[in-house]
Amino acid sequence: MFRFPLFLWWAGTCASAVELYSTGFENFTPGPDRIAGVPASGTNPVIPATDGWTGSHAGQDRSGIFSEAEHAIPGIGHAAYFGGNTAPIFSGGPGIFVRKILNYDPLAQGTEVVTYRLRMGVQDSSGFNRDNFEFLLYTNNALGGGAAGSYPLGGIQFDNTQLNPASGKPWQEIYRYSYDTAPASMRYTSTGVTFLYGTLHDLEIRVNFRTNKWSAALDTVPLFSDLPFYNGPYARNVGSVLIQSKVSSALLPGNNYLLVDDLTITAEPLPAPGLPDLIWSRDEGVQLKWEQEAGYRYEVRSAADLGFWTKVSGGEAKTATTTAFSGSFTDASSVGIPRRFYKIIRSWP
Repeated sequence: MFRFPLFLWWAGTCASAVELYSTGFENFTPGPDRIAGVPASGTNPVIPATDGWTGSHAGQDRSGIFSEAEHAIPGIGHAAYFGGNTAPIFSGGPGIFVRKILNYDPLAQGTEVVTYRLRMGVQDSSGFNRDNFEFLLYTNNALGGGAAGSYPLGGIQFDNTQLNPASGKPWQEIYRYSYDTAPASMRYTSTGVTFLYGTLHDLEIRVNFRTNKWSAALDTVPLFSDLPFYNGPYARNVGSVLIQSKVSSALLPGNNYLLVDDLTITAEPLPAPGLPDLIWSRDEGVQLKWEQEAGYRYEVRSAADLGFWTKVSGGEAKTATTTAFSGSFTDASSVGIPRRFYKIIRSWP
């Protein structure tokens, strides 16, 4: 009888998952400027911000809260809107945003994986003027020990301005906003995926702050996977998130808008991997397959008993390049061995 017990060891912490922020906007009052608020001006009373949000273009009705009756999507309750106002913008610039400050250092808390989830949809303009919409991740550089400042680390843009010359309609393309080391600046790169008008999509962004890798998906369709997150000059942490309407013309904004609901931001330690698959062949020996995380190192060791473990030839520590059930190793030396124990060790760089 051949027996191949298997153990799985991993390096990690005892930290628990943390919900950094969550809202379905149900506690927000419907109306314009009801996210970041408006200071008192003349005879106009103050409109208080909700949940500590801040923002730009106060009092201009460039963002706010729709009730369900206003956005007409049954079953989701209140939702936030961004854009939709065609009045010229005479002050504040073309980037209209609201910001939620979080000031959280994932590595210091042992919760290196941060996941951002939201439901979002773009309502197209009825005319020719259109704008872009963005979900952006910012650092608090001072939280990382640097000079004070808040800087973009990355984000996702829903482009509604670039037109297909054949149809005269927008491509509706989704872009990754990330740091490019060659020009040493942030830039937009097409993901090759498009969005639909008048449809609520589920956007998920996952960042591993230890390995500096990130992935994103729209309705479970990958936008990109396991790419370098940020290699620029500023600290990497969860300083804040921005939701932004970026108008193409300050004098002629479109009446298109972004609708956002169910925003959740969580941080957690890297989950323990599941038990690997073990396949035994009389001719080829033992084959192990396991789930792995890009940027971590995996090493296979074996033992005839539980007292003395050795590195298996060919099972030396290797850095995973993808996050998937793609780790594998075949131990040809196990052919003819009646009993062998295995363990897989995961460690971070």
